Amino acid sequence: MTGTQLPVVVGVDGSPGSEAALRWAIADAKARSAPLRLVHAYRWDPAATPTPLYRHVPEADLQMPRHIAEQAVDGLVARATELGATDVDGVAIDSDPVDALLSNARFACELVVGSRHLKALRSTVLGSVGAAVAARAESPVVVVRGPAGLAEEGAGVVVGIDGSKRSQAVLEFGFEYASRSNVPLRAVLCWYPDLLASMSWRADPPPPEQVDAWLADALTNWRQKFPDVVVHPEVIREHPIGGLVLASTAQHLLVVGSHGHHALTGTLLGSVSQGVLHRATCPVAVVRTM
Repeated sequence: MTGTQLPVVVGVDGSPGSEAALRWAIADAKARSAPLRLVHAYRWDPAATPTPLYRHVPEADLQMPRHIAEQAVDGLVARATELGATDVDGVAIDSDPVDALLSNARFACELVVGSRHLKALRSTVLGSVGAAVAARAESPVVVVRGPAGLAEEGAGVVVGIDGSKRSQAVLEFGFEYASRSNVPLRAVLCWYPDLLASMSWRADPPPPEQVDAWLADALTNWRQKFPDVVVHPEVIREHPIGGLVLASTAQHLLVVGSHGHHALTGTLLGSVSQGVLHRATCPVAVVRTM
């Protein structure tokens, strides 16, 4: 690995979910002109090994788990090179996967992980590793929930924001990604639906005027900084989780914040980020906002 730029770190284990994460990480590392680091965590507990009949275990046996893990990393680095990575290295770490990834995320521009396969009815199980690193990592975390939509088919970046200053970090990540990936950006603010209107007891009123005004104001500086990005602001009357999942269907990336209070509705962004991580069908970026 060369240069001083922070790497894109990706968790790998040879699974199909890991392969999807690797492909996504390679593409974004190339777009960033950043190096790529593969992290493979394994655990070997000597206490769980059957006690041999002789007292001293040969040194070769003690080193075998690490040797196997390092061979796996060599194969994954070769796979990354085959997929187009140019500046790539890998490391095998005898550690809990969450701890290993969090440690490497401290020195990364972003951390990329995979998730389990989609189940019936489009629902999924995220997995403990993806949920844990998304909640605790110091860098932005991209969880590859499903395939990214194709730019040539109009897929873009969906950024879920609220009425707080913390949304600026989310917008920054979204605009930077949209710019380097040459895709449009859709800034979505979800306004809770009217309960009586949803039951067809009365007409659905529009969101208050200050919501549209706040959204336009929040985007002003970023539009000026990234004039190359086509921006589509939108206020939708929907619960944040359902609204963002629907808005991000077949899109390139969904970007949400990690936590913080929603200044307009009082909703916790933490619950929103966890909700979309379990239900979205495209890659999801979780950006730390505190």
